[in-house]
Amino acid sequence: MSSRTSVLVAVILVLVGVARLVTDTLHEVDPEYWRAVQDSWLRYLIRAPSDGSWVGDLNAQWFKILSVPAGVSLIFLRNRFGPDVGAVAAEEFRDWAVRGVWIGVFLAGFTFLEFQKQFGDLALVAGEDARTNHVIHVLSAAIAWMLSARFTFGADETTGDEGRPASQEYESLSLGPEGGPLRLQRTMPPSPAGSRPHQHPELRSWSPVHPA
Repeated sequence: MSSRTSVLVAVILVLVGVARLVTDTLHEVDPEYWRAVQDSWLRYLIRAPSDGSWVGDLNAQWFKILSVPAGVSLIFLRNRFGPDVGAVAAEEFRDWAVRGVWIGVFLAGFTFLEFQKQFGDLALVAGEDARTNHVIHVLSAAIAWMLSARFTFGADETTGDEGRPASQEYESLSLGPEGGPLRLQRTMPPSPAGSRPHQHPELRSWSPVHPA
């Protein structure tokens, strides 16, 4: 998935998640709020009881399968456009443990809400089954894991010579008479945000390059 496609998918999922959160909240404040659009197709996009159709059942029961993907998409956008250095943010998001923790946090939060529907003060709507909700949220977490692994950052798509990231700079130094067999290559990662190039010599490292 390209960087632009990743951002587009993430933005759509976040917008859907926010809209659903708003309508879920409205439903708890006024369970009859949806009657204002009961004769419109909009009723299939908000939290509302099923009207007995397959679309109504899909909305009431299965719309929540997008819940965890929407949450992890928000984390992706935070890393993609946040204040951290791009390479650092990308590496953090790619870490399977970091993504796993975020997905686990969202799954735990949504599971808590489902228990509140099942045993607490929150209410189920017609066409919604409490036990099926738990299964759907587990599936949602699995989809979020697979989707987040395919999200890419802008730096992933640009490489320099020999497949090296273009965001890194290289210098070479040859030793020996007339550039003998030993050559050292110095790698300089991208300079931290707000600093001038090569302002941090401690980031530079020399490594031997063996001739082909």
